[in-house]
Amino acid sequence: MPKKIIQKSQINRLTKNKEYKYPYHSSELGEIEFTHNFNTGYFNGLTFKKIKGGGNFGGNYSCVELEDEYRISKY
Repeated sequence: MPKKIIQKSQINRLTKNKEYKYPYHSSELGEIEFTHNFNTGYFNGLTFKKIKGGGNFGGNYSCVELEDEYRISKY
């Protein structure tokens, strides 16, 4: 079984329906379960994939289900 990393993080949703919301649409604190290389994260039933080279609005992860951009940082 692959190693999982659980990390307390701040999750900022930067877009809603693919439209940018300044400074961000919503923010949450919680524990995210990451894969060993931090390319994929799981939180509240959502799957986050790492954006290579950064996103259009400063995000570092994209939600697979909602197709919105998020900034996830260690808390």
